[in-house]
Amino acid sequence: MSLKTLGHFRDFLPESNVKMLALTGYHEWFKASVHKWFQMVNEISCDRIRKAVKEDQLKPVSGVSKHSASAAQVTSCFSQVWDFWVQLAWPETAGACTFLTRLVEDLSSAAVLYCELIKRKMDNSQQDTKTLTGQLCVALNNVEHVRAFLGNLPRGLGLQGAERAAEERSGAEGAEQGAQAWSSQLWCVDAELHKQLKNMIGQLTDKMLLGLNKYIRHISLSPDSINNDDAVSPLMKYLDDTLVILSESLVKDNLARVLRSLWSLILRIIFDTVAENRDVSVEFYGRFHFTLEALVEFFHAEGEGLTLEDLRNEDHRALERELRLNRCSSSELIEQYFVEKIAQQRMLKHSKFGRMSVRCYYEALEQRLTVEVLHASDLIALDANGLSDPFVIVELCPHHVFPAAKSQRTQVKPKTLHPVFDETFYFRVTPEQHKHRAACVLFTVMDYDWLSTNDFAGEATASLGDFAVPDRAGAHGGGRAVQPLLLHLTRPKPSEKPIMKMLESRTTDREAQEFVRKMKDLEKSMGDEE
Repeated sequence: MSLKTLGHFRDFLPESNVKMLALTGYHEWFKASVHKWFQMVNEISCDRIRKAVKEDQLKPVSGVSKHSASAAQVTSCFSQVWDFWVQLAWPETAGACTFLTRLVEDLSSAAVLYCELIKRKMDNSQQDTKTLTGQLCVALNNVEHVRAFLGNLPRGLGLQGAERAAEERSGAEGAEQGAQAWSSQLWCVDAELHKQLKNMIGQLTDKMLLGLNKYIRHISLSPDSINNDDAVSPLMKYLDDTLVILSESLVKDNLARVLRSLWSLILRIIFDTVAENRDVSVEFYGRFHFTLEALVEFFHAEGEGLTLEDLRNEDHRALERELRLNRCSSSELIEQYFVEKIAQQRMLKHSKFGRMSVRCYYEALEQRLTVEVLHASDLIALDANGLSDPFVIVELCPHHVFPAAKSQRTQVKPKTLHPVFDETFYFRVTPEQHKHRAACVLFTVMDYDWLSTNDFAGEATASLGDFAVPDRAGAHGGGRAVQPLLLHLTRPKPSEKPIMKMLESRTTDREAQEFVRKMKDLEKSMGDEE
């Protein structure tokens, strides 16, 4: 008989007899017993869990269920506790909230204990690789089975109903306190079970590491003459055979987790392989680019596998970019370097290194680019007197796009951080050069030193595409009608950029080495100033 049923008998008593029969507060008689019951249940549950894990052979309980006997016993134990609470139907709100908090806490700690014991059992297993892989799959399914059961606790234990009852009795604040306690406990246990799943998935994918390294190395060592399909085929067969076993052994959610982990592992191995092979043929990078796209298609499985969003993640984008850039010629890499500089300059809204004002316009008929260096302000002090002796070097980049254009420079403005230059420079630029995607003017601000090497103060980049389009300046009354352009200065470290590392690795390429040397010289001139 539940306390709720007992309470209903009160409704059939004459009002004059209610107080005499003392049915008001009847549930208090059982409170100590319920507390004792919770303690006993927790101890018995933990003992049952330990015994279940010890006796578990980590084999599926049936052809339909992919978890083993211990997971079934754990959820059965939890269900019995669950059913008792529902049948008890504790009538008093405050006490019910207290008991529910204790119940959620006990079930959560028991679930964590089970997962830790299963993990420990796997860590101590001495089985062969094939058997251990199968057991790992079952262990993963066990943890997921328990995790899914706990996900139904709020509905099964009536937590929302208890929250509403608490709100009616104690207001929104009281209800919120109870809800926070339950949700916090369930969130913590869910996070812990996910952590255990991640650890065991790591064990599972580690078993594949040797095979993955073997077949990815086969791709890297394949001669350039071999067909890409033939080079990749052994890896794809290995993955296909492996995933057939995994798909048969794992529940859907675990299979998705393993696929995501395996995808990350493969990307990392390919990235490391590419990093170990510098200054190799373009075909090498093309072969791995082909491999990457084949793997995306394989793991996506026409929508049945991982989503394209999961596959084309940050690691994939970084690897794809690495492969794509390595397939480029040195000239193309240098162009990409300046394309990125232009993009970064456009995003720059302020700088601690100062700023400069310029006016630039292009006259197509004359094939002439006019660059006016107007002034700069708030430059960094590079001399002992707290000032600088700035001048500006103006050059068109990339140099292979403008082979005939020589760099030009302003006069030195002594002892100032706010120099006014008002100097004009002209460059011959063809319409084709003007339209080049990487074409830009590079403004390099230097501090002139009489007795030593000049110091680098900052630089700014302006795309030729940002200037007046051909003949627009002339149509509006000449260059003076063009608005000045404000450029914030930067002090980049080119050596940290991936493109620079690619160029540096091309030890036999003269163009690449000259560009790297120039960038390193510029970086050295910064000294330790920041």
